Amino acid sequence: MAGDTAGGTLMGLIDPLLEKISSLLAEEYGKLTYLQSGITSLRCELRSIKAALEDLSHLEESSSLVKEWKGQLQELSHDIEDCIDDFVQRLGQDDVHDGLIGKITGWLKTMRLYHDTAGQIAKLKEHAVEVNDRRKRLKLDITPSCSSTVAIDPRLSALFEEADRLEGTKGPKDELVKLLTEGVDSLKQRRVISIVGFGGLGKTTLANLVYKNIKSKFHCTAFVSVSRNPDINKILKDILLGVLETSNPTSDDQRKYVEKVDEWPLETDRLIHMIKEYLKIRRTAWDTIQRALPLNDSASQILTTTRINDVAIYSCLPQKDYVYSIKPLSSHDSRILFFKRIFCLEKECSKELIEIADEILKKCDGLPLAIINIASLLATKAATRQEWKTVLDSIGCAIDKYHELELIKRVLLVSYRDLPHHLKICLLYLSVFPEDHTIYRDQLIWRWIAEGFIVGRPGQNLEEVGESYFNELANRNMIQLVVMGYGGGPVKCRVHDIILDLLISLSTEENFVTILNGEKYISSSNRIRRLSLQGNCEDHNEWLSRREYSHVRSLNVFGDCKNQPLFRGLKFLRVLDINDFSQKGDNVQLTEVIGSLRFLRYLRFTKVPREIGNLKLLRTLDLSSSDVEELPATIVQLHQLVRLFLPPNVKFPNGISNLTSLQELGCFSCLGNSVGIVLELGNLIKLEKLHIFWDDDGTNGCLEQYKEALVSSLRKLGNQNIQSLEIWGPEACNVDFSIDSWFPPPRHLQNFESNVYLCFHKIPRRISSFSALICLRINVQHVEQDDLQPLKDLPVLECLELRRRRSNQELESLTISGGGFRCLKTFRFSFLLFDEKTGGPCILFEEGAMPKLQQLEIDLPAIAPDIGIRHLTFLKHLQIHINCWAASACEVEATEATMRSVATGQSQSQIPHT
Repeated sequence: MAGDTAGGTLMGLIDPLLEKISSLLAEEYGKLTYLQSGITSLRCELRSIKAALEDLSHLEESSSLVKEWKGQLQELSHDIEDCIDDFVQRLGQDDVHDGLIGKITGWLKTMRLYHDTAGQIAKLKEHAVEVNDRRKRLKLDITPSCSSTVAIDPRLSALFEEADRLEGTKGPKDELVKLLTEGVDSLKQRRVISIVGFGGLGKTTLANLVYKNIKSKFHCTAFVSVSRNPDINKILKDILLGVLETSNPTSDDQRKYVEKVDEWPLETDRLIHMIKEYLKIRRTAWDTIQRALPLNDSASQILTTTRINDVAIYSCLPQKDYVYSIKPLSSHDSRILFFKRIFCLEKECSKELIEIADEILKKCDGLPLAIINIASLLATKAATRQEWKTVLDSIGCAIDKYHELELIKRVLLVSYRDLPHHLKICLLYLSVFPEDHTIYRDQLIWRWIAEGFIVGRPGQNLEEVGESYFNELANRNMIQLVVMGYGGGPVKCRVHDIILDLLISLSTEENFVTILNGEKYISSSNRIRRLSLQGNCEDHNEWLSRREYSHVRSLNVFGDCKNQPLFRGLKFLRVLDINDFSQKGDNVQLTEVIGSLRFLRYLRFTKVPREIGNLKLLRTLDLSSSDVEELPATIVQLHQLVRLFLPPNVKFPNGISNLTSLQELGCFSCLGNSVGIVLELGNLIKLEKLHIFWDDDGTNGCLEQYKEALVSSLRKLGNQNIQSLEIWGPEACNVDFSIDSWFPPPRHLQNFESNVYLCFHKIPRRISSFSALICLRINVQHVEQDDLQPLKDLPVLECLELRRRRSNQELESLTISGGGFRCLKTFRFSFLLFDEKTGGPCILFEEGAMPKLQQLEIDLPAIAPDIGIRHLTFLKHLQIHINCWAASACEVEATEATMRSVATGQSQSQIPHT
């Protein structure tokens, strides 16, 4: 098993570096003798060092001498990469030299660059020889390593999908549900219940299960994470957002308000300021939060989790009896959880492995986090006695020597040390994110690529390799999946706080990341490589102002980080991510600096510099949370730009077809640009994902021209690589033309979606020819029985969401018959506005309907017949919204009782009233 932590991280740095050196030698300037010899010998030294590192990575612990040597090697690796990047970038600058004197001047500059670079390489080679000589005195042997493509383990997906039925949770869940719901009708005062227990026991998982189980009984709800260094502003905003989203989700006005909460930081800040003024002196995070919540007679229920018993008691005051102590899993539940992760069933495990499994579980002591991590590690290995015994021995005599928290950290360290080298460095990078931060999978992969952690493989692009890395980390439970998308792929993840503590500790030891989070800074060296600012960092401005930033590769700002210092000398910066969107107007100086960051690959910011065209290596530009209204003309010079994200109504310059590498664009405002630019959109032949903003106001009579231009571009893109199309708009308008005129049909389109405002008159007939469609989410004005026919025979459709607007049609029911929707796994049918008299049509399922359906969410009238749920034999999750308008309480209760009776034992169900 891979043991040494720093050695594995260094391997993750050296592999991409050797790839870069080999590419440099293959280029034309690699033929220059005074460069070639130095680069070649430098590569030889690094290969020799790499061999030693591969052996070092199998050591359980390293001596202080070895740790010092690896620290020197890490700095050397960074310096070599900086030198190569600087040379290639300066050589590739397009300086135009007119006339004989100009050409001679340009030639002399180039020769000077070659000479300077040769000198730098000679010094780096000399340093590498010194480092390697020290390594040779350690007398280490060579051991090879390898990697492979990995998909999400289906056993992990099963655990995610069945989280509400995890072993050991039913009893505690039922007890908490009883505490939260018992006597609600008679006792109207606000009630606080706190789950307490040490880390890794599953407190948050249990709280989430309880929340999902009873949220339909409350008018409005919110589920919010609070870290140990809480950002009070963000917490209160998240609570407000949750309340708005759940209080009346079908209201158009409510949806508009929800969509703008994140865009109105000033209004939210005023609300928070008023709360703070009322409090006068903020004592603890809980004081601030609970006083912001209403203390009235509306029977509000609050569920909290904490590791500290005194905090649990304090939060529940004056009701001390509402502290719930969570217990470790029993031996029986531990076994079921362990074997389900590895084999799905215990009976699939051989007798000799069961004996070792019992020893492993004895050491895990009923801690779910430890059990799932060790089981996830074993799931990646051959099911042999030798492999399992090695893992058992690696844990050590933990049960005798360690406190529960230390036991979990010991188990996690075993899992970390077993990671391949390329995964160690990718996992360590997660330490830049704050505790409880929700991380988008794609954004994480783009950052890994920008940092140079991803090495290409034959037949795979960098994104595909990055997905494989992500999947393996998820399979090993080093990251937790929190949101799954259509087709079962992960969308968002999170790092457990105990795992994050381990990563921060390792990152600090290796000077991988420097973190300032408002209360403390974590840094092991004066040379900063990656900087993460979390929360209010005003107290550290003096420390920051004395730092030197020329070696910084990644700068990340999360939360309300006021009065940021001006970061000068960011010469080699590759990743810049500013998450503090509350101060959009305060980044003028930093905006000017960005235009000179020639090595930048990933940029998420609130403004766009006029010199954006200088960033020739930029791959990701995210301005979606900015107030940008128009892009500078130089943006069309970004020939390596792969992803561009914008807010609505941004104007593009002419020439967007020059963005020849663009694969993802959102959001493109059609009517906010000229017809010519909409036509240019069709020339982006590599485009795979397109998010369009459509608003048919203010077209000055040119609406038909815009429609024709958009359809023309969609036809071109449909013949190329387009895989996902989303069309959004601010007001209700018809978009039938977007599909009715799309011929020939797109060859690769997998996802089509419109937001709640844009509407089709009926389900488009032509969509039956979209043979690659996996997910369809649209609004329709009318739905009739025959309208479902175009969808039934789509060969790979897995997710279908139909949102029906209120109309005058008198349709009592829609019948889903057998023989269609062969691959459908998720079906949602809802009413954006209910029919006040009838409540809308019922969905009826006949025998054989939707044979693979797993998730169903539908709206029903208060008086509904048997809808045939029993025919959905694979159903796992059921959610029914009952329209109570024009219905008596008895009618609603009778329908609810019928639905619950049918659903019992077949699926996990929620039946809220509307």
